[in-house]
Amino acid sequence: MSYLIPAKSIIAEFEGCKLRAYPDPGTKGDPWTIGYGHTGADVRPGMEITQAQAEKFLESDISVTAKGVFDLLPMAQHWTPKQQAALISFAFNVGLNSLKTSTLRQRLLAKQDPLTVIKEELPRWNKGGSGVMPGLVRRRAAEVLLFREGAKAPAAGPVWPAGMVGPRIRPPLKPGDSHLIANDINETMTAYDSSGQKLWTIPCLCRGQGRDTDWERTGEDTPPGLYLLGKIYADWEEDPNPTFSEERRSFGWYSIDAEGQEGQEGPTSTPYRDGIMVHGGGKACGWPGAWAPRQPLFSTLGCVRAHNIDIRDKILPLMKKGKVWMSVLQEARK
Repeated sequence: MSYLIPAKSIIAEFEGCKLRAYPDPGTKGDPWTIGYGHTGADVRPGMEITQAQAEKFLESDISVTAKGVFDLLPMAQHWTPKQQAALISFAFNVGLNSLKTSTLRQRLLAKQDPLTVIKEELPRWNKGGSGVMPGLVRRRAAEVLLFREGAKAPAAGPVWPAGMVGPRIRPPLKPGDSHLIANDINETMTAYDSSGQKLWTIPCLCRGQGRDTDWERTGEDTPPGLYLLGKIYADWEEDPNPTFSEERRSFGWYSIDAEGQEGQEGPTSTPYRDGIMVHGGGKACGWPGAWAPRQPLFSTLGCVRAHNIDIRDKILPLMKKGKVWMSVLQEARK
């Protein structure tokens, strides 16, 4: 639901929020409305809600509208979050039935250029019972602008701060995907969703036992670059066919393949593309200390080390939602 934040922003701006039910002026009082344009059988005359309830109504209504939009226009599932939010705002305002019978939908299903269609069709929906409405003119213009912003191509490649080396390419993020930035200089890993919204930051290491700039030597620091997280192993190094205790279920020793996307290490004799993994715990922590929720983070040759509990509670849930890309940043070689 990476479209949620931009959709909430534009819809809230134009709908406004009223915490006491009011009759819809555009339909002479029926249906009654509350919050950010929320209607339905649950809205009654005299009803009052809190701001928190209004936010929940809005998120629920956006989810319902988004599902309708994606059912009517399947190609929109592959658009950027801002593009999706622009169309969700439009459908939220005019209704899914209007979208279903619109020329806009016909043209998009005919595989016409989406940006051209949006620019030409949305401004036509600017009228109410009394003719052209200035508020709708402004809303359509804002939706077109949001769609155009979402269509902008990203820069040719990432630019990292001085003294840092990282990937030369950007991850090809799609809705539901996530991007991890593992920074070995400040020893953190930060997660972002496909819209660029920050999700969390956890401790991590991307180094071996050599110097901080030994990432150019195979088997030392994790090579900087872009990785795609792949197969998950639970208790992999201790036992390839583990039996799980309650303790292991809570703080299992996890390993995740990290497949290099830039040929970071070249051919390897291991079954893993670059021999790089994200993992937690380990025999260096001692047994059963390796299962502790916040065990020490020891350097590990060529891999990324994080706490078991963070892998379980932070990284694995993202892998269930979509692809997880990881950019590793290292100190520039001196």
